[in-house]
Amino acid sequence: MRRKYRLLVMSITSLILILFGSFSFAWIVLINRTDSFIMTAANVQVDYHAYLDSIYIEPSQRLLYEGSAVVKSGVYHINVSDTNAEDYITNLRIDIRVNSTVDTYIRVAIVDSLILSTIDYEGNRGEVAIVDKPINYAIDRYFLVNDVYYEDLIDAEIALGGITSNDVVVPGTKWFNNSLEDGYYYYSELIERDMSSTQLTIPFIEAFDGDEFDTKSVGYHLQFSIIVEAIQAGNNAPVYNWGLLTPPWGGSWA
Repeated sequence: MRRKYRLLVMSITSLILILFGSFSFAWIVLINRTDSFIMTAANVQVDYHAYLDSIYIEPSQRLLYEGSAVVKSGVYHINVSDTNAEDYITNLRIDIRVNSTVDTYIRVAIVDSLILSTIDYEGNRGEVAIVDKPINYAIDRYFLVNDVYYEDLIDAEIALGGITSNDVVVPGTKWFNNSLEDGYYYYSELIERDMSSTQLTIPFIEAFDGDEFDTKSVGYHLQFSIIVEAIQAGNNAPVYNWGLLTPPWGGSWA
């Protein structure tokens, strides 16, 4: 009986040692693996810069009313009545700056309101939003003059010594206006980027090149803000994130 018990104990002990040895070996193998890999994460990054009379501005610089504590975060105060003012709307410029490290699509929304400044009998300042026709912003565009590409009309006039009625002028833009559908302007070209790409600046609002702005009466001003969105071009990101099966300008996503 003792012999059988001793054999049973030895068998169990041997099995435990075998299992422990197997676990120890597996543990040693796992903690001593030398496999490694390097993964680089892509970065989608855009921002914008706003200028008035070639001077960079922050939104808060144009919001304070004298004698009032009215502050609206992220809104620019744009002059629409004094053509000689530095902050007059024709001096407004908006540049989109792209720092993505992967192919990117971008879209921009303008949120604005024409405002009439008011003052009551006690001298308190206020404002009233005015319903008016949409502002004809100078969205960046190019020109084909006699089938020759020019960045703006001034370049064409210099090159041709002036533009006459005999010249064929066709304006074009890389910004697709889809604002009546979803509120956005889409940059209609794939922005090709990689890890070594430097910052790309894309004009959005430029000079009133060939158009004019209808000046408003004294007392009116424009409250203006902007929303910029960027998305990677691959992996059906525009479909999943923007809900667009195809680009608003036609064709297919890259």
